[in-house]
Amino acid sequence: GEGRPAPASMAAPKRAEAHLGDIMGSEPPTNGSPALRDFEPLHRVVVTANGNLQRLISSYHNTRVEVRQVHSRQVAEGRFEREVVLVCFGVEFAVATSTVEISRADCLEAITTGGVAIGQLFRHLNILPVFELLGAGYEHGRQHFWRDYLLSGEGIHCKIHERIRSDVFALKPLLTESVPSRAGLATTSPAPTEPPSSAMPSFGDIMSPNTTGFSLPDGFTPLQRILLTANGNVERIVSSYYYEPLTVLVPLSHQRNSCVYDRQVTMLVRGEPFLHAKSTIFLTDPEWEQRVQEGIVPLGSLFRANHVLPTFHLRSVGRGRDASGHGFFWRVYTLASTGMTCEITETFAEDTFDKDLPAASLRSLETSDDYGLPI
Repeated sequence: GEGRPAPASMAAPKRAEAHLGDIMGSEPPTNGSPALRDFEPLHRVVVTANGNLQRLISSYHNTRVEVRQVHSRQVAEGRFEREVVLVCFGVEFAVATSTVEISRADCLEAITTGGVAIGQLFRHLNILPVFELLGAGYEHGRQHFWRDYLLSGEGIHCKIHERIRSDVFALKPLLTESVPSRAGLATTSPAPTEPPSSAMPSFGDIMSPNTTGFSLPDGFTPLQRILLTANGNVERIVSSYYYEPLTVLVPLSHQRNSCVYDRQVTMLVRGEPFLHAKSTIFLTDPEWEQRVQEGIVPLGSLFRANHVLPTFHLRSVGRGRDASGHGFFWRVYTLASTGMTCEITETFAEDTFDKDLPAASLRSLETSDDYGLPI
């Protein structure tokens, strides 16, 4: 049939801690808001990370993050205790202790007889958990900071405490470690490879079935790499970094046919656009399609509303400059589940994390083609 527009929307600015929006969802803290404004910007990104701390650090340093299990034991029926350390460049930068309570029989069976690690239950069962930050702060002397948070959903309830080195973003490779050098940067680069399947899984990145270890081409800054590998949480990362709400514009949400939609999104911080995204969305479940058609659930909330954890696949990345010489970087990736597949192209302003500079300019995104991509 003839394509027709789906409802477009604009998200009104909200308080930063209440608007960390992404496919994971976010609930404002119920026991008093943690003092997020007191954290350094990058530390704030870590504190609000919702199941992907490992990915953040791996992407920032462009190297593998190893997870070492200290213990994992069953202390009662359906109750487990676990402790792991996260290691980068040979340095233990975080310790995570967790209590996991499981009420689903299939989850318990997956652990006891199915060989599934506790840290991969969400991924194994494709459950999209709800993240709730309970508290966070710096230790005396500010050499470490900590956070307490919950990940819960569909019969799995995890309470996690993490203690993290404040210099986590200043870690350097050991002199004995061989770091390959990649000269030059192609406009289009192949997607990063996943680490071997034998790598130890962890709560560090619930979106990935294996230990996170991306390797992106040279030429991107550490913060740009965080955005290039973000798995459905760009809004959370940028909003946390600035401790300010973002404005989300949806200038196009068009139904191409009964189960295919075209969607465009622009995100702004401090009144200036930093991201243009073009998506093609394929609905593959009649129930999901019906909920959208009846206006029960908007397209952008389907994963969250159905409690389904999608897989993330980064297909390509690149950098460039427009006719005026202003830089941008971009990526193409897929979020997929049994009910919906999203093919997404995102273009970021080169100065996305430089909004404190008075002369910050996003002219590179002022002229764009019909899909919001710079020309």
